[in-house]
Parts: sequence; structure tokens; C-alpha cells
Amino acid sequence: MTVEQSAGAATKALEILKDLPLWLLCGLAVAAGVLLWIPGLLPLALRPWLLGGSVTFGILAATRAIAMLFEGIPAWKKVRDDRRRFHITPEPQQSFWASSKQADGSITTQVVARLTVKNRTEEPLGLAHVRLVKPRVRGEILHEEVSVRAVDRNMYGTAAHSGYLIPPKMILPASASVMIRGVPWGKLKNEVRVKIAISDDEGYEQSIAFKMRVIAPASATPARPAVEMVSVISNAVEREVATVLQAELSRYEKCGRRIGGLGSVHFAIDGREMTGVGTDSWNANSPKKQSVADNPDVCDLQSDNLEALMAFYERLSAPEKEQFASALTTRLGDKSYLAVSYFIVLALMKIGRLKDALENAKSKLPQGDISVFGLSNVLMLLNGLLRYRYPDFTNGMLDEIERFLDGLNEHSFQIPEKLAAIRTARLRQPRA
Repeated sequence: MTVEQSAGAATKALEILKDLPLWLLCGLAVAAGVLLWIPGLLPLALRPWLLGGSVTFGILAATRAIAMLFEGIPAWKKVRDDRRRFHITPEPQQSFWASSKQADGSITTQVVARLTVKNRTEEPLGLAHVRLVKPRVRGEILHEEVSVRAVDRNMYGTAAHSGYLIPPKMILPASASVMIRGVPWGKLKNEVRVKIAISDDEGYEQSIAFKMRVIAPASATPARPAVEMVSVISNAVEREVATVLQAELSRYEKCGRRIGGLGSVHFAIDGREMTGVGTDSWNANSPKKQSVADNPDVCDLQSDNLEALMAFYERLSAPEKEQFASALTTRLGDKSYLAVSYFIVLALMKIGRLKDALENAKSKLPQGDISVFGLSNVLMLLNGLLRYRYPDFTNGMLDEIERFLDGLNEHSFQIPEKLAAIRTARLRQPRA
């Protein structure tokens, strides 16, 4: 037999061996190995061939198994992806980890994750439970809840108690919170990488890992600033201003930053409330001032407290209107009214005092305050106004907002991008 014939025969043999099923290759390798260990069963001259066959079949079996594994990975991933009922996207900037000491001396850990959840199914999806996977905290689970924003209004609720479900193929904001009596091992820094698992009403669980900020525990809980007594205010204009501001404080307690609201202030089209006062998405269609019906991007700004305050303002004389503006400006930055700084800025803007409002807000409101969100709420308000009420802003007002943003150490809600979009859209307008 020539060399070429030998090579051809070897090639054919390898092709035959390559096509043998995995179970047969494994069986031949095991059988050859067993025969090697039985003394006197085979002649010594055959043992080297048997050893070589055992090794060869073992290598072929291992290679075939690895190849099948790699071939099966895409199919396995596709099956796993098809089984996913929902997809979770975290919002790390709005999520936090906090711990606090209780009256009985124990320490509780609270984890709050802000999310957006997409329903991948053809049926309404209800989110039922959340659990903290990492870092592990040993202790009693005091509270766990997953709430979803309603489809048609800026309200959050659970699937079990409020009936808030995510419609098929829709994305909605959600909030997941866990409170545990205990703390993790080791001291946490400014950020912590957490892994949470959320399950739906059919028991399917989806986990996600991301970083969130750690809120340092306060050494002592500061007393809530005392709100001024309206009955002791001698000036009649100031009395009414303080009354409305305190009414807004009560509204903010019920619909505040923790659920993405700004008290009584919201936007609506044909009476239907628009969600996401602080959302970053925006579409500038027409630069002209149009009605809500003509341009779906322009919505009604609604606030019963603001309407009451503006109705009172219209009845005032010129000197009293100055007192009105002074009463608002004086209270901007006051500790007891920090939570409703957005409302004060909005009221001053409505009476043509936006420049004064922004200058005072920048100088008086603390930056980086996540306990009251005074300055951040002002930015959240401006973002909503620029998104839904951009025709109300003159070019000069846009300049004032840009100067206000300069040097701030706060999340800007993409306000600079909105300013640029509005200015660009107005270039298409013909000169008056």
C-alpha cells in the first residue's frame, strides 16, 4: 500500500469516527479502558493498541461533547429569552440604599430601586414580589413591595391591592422596595452593587444587578422645621400666600418626589393627566404657540393651588402685587417651605418674575439635598415646563434658565438639550 493510499484510508477512518454518535464514542472509550484493567484477558501485544484506542475514543468523545455544547448555546439562549416574561431596566440615579436605627436599638436596611419594566407577553403582567439577593442581609423582612405606575395617571400601586398591571408589550415605570431588620457584613462606601430579583403573579422571577448610591445614616433625626402660624401674620397678602403654600405642602406629602410627583402641579390633555413631570424625553414639533388640540406636545398646566393663588393675585392693587412677590421670594429658601420651592418658582414665573425666582433659588436652595429635593424639584419643574409648555418661554427666559444651570451640582434632567431644541425649532419661524 502506497503512502497516498494509507493517508486516504486514515482520512476515511477519521471521518467515520467523527460521525459516530457521542454515546458510542463514550462506550468505546470506556470499554477499551475496562479491558486494559482485566489481567490476562488479552495478549500483551494488543494492550498498546487498546490503550491507544481508549485514548483516541476518549478524545473524540470529549471533542464531540464540547462541539455539541457550543452548538447548543445559541438555541439554549433563544429558549431562555423566549421564556422571559418581562425585561427590567434599572435607574441607578434614582435608586438608593439606606439604613436607620430604630427606637428599640435595632438597625433596618432599606433598598429602593427605581425601574422601568417591559411586558414581553401578550397578556397583562402583574409584578408580585421582590427580594434582595446581594449583598446578603440576614434578618427579618419587614416589608417588600413592587409598585407600578398607572397607565393613564401619575399614580403608583401594586398588582394585588391596586390592580395596577402592565399591559401587553408596554413599558411602565416601577418601584421595588425591601426593608430588612439587619445590616450586611462589612461597611458600605458611597456606592453598592446590588442584585435584586422580581417575580410576577405566575411565579416567574427575573433578576438584575446594578450599582446604587448609599445614603449615610444620620447621627440624629433632625426635627421637622416648624411651619409659620398663619394666624400671627399681620399682612393680609402674606397671610393668603402662606395659606396656599401650606396647602401645597400638604399636597406634596401625598404626591411628592418619592412617587415622581410635584404636589398639585401636573400636565394634562383634554383632562387626561400626563405622567412624568421630570421625564427626559421631549419632542419639539412646532415652535409656534398652539392650542393643545393643534399640537399634542403642548399640554395644559394644571394646579388648583396655583389657580387659587393667581386668582387672588389678579384682585390685588399694584402695591399689593409687590407685597405678593416679596412674600413668595422671602419664603424661597425657608427651611419649612423647601419641599415646595418648585411651587414658589412657578408662581413667580406666572407673575413675570422668573429671573428673580431663579436667582434666589440658586443662591438660597441647598445643592445635593436628597432629603427634601428643593433645588432638584425646581429643575424637575422646569424640565416639565420646557417639555409640555415650551411656547410659554421667551428667548430671554431661555437665557435666564441657561444662566441658572451654570455651575449647579444637580441632575439637569436634559434641560440644556431641550433649550437647544427649542432655539433650533424657532429658527424656522418667519420674522414678525
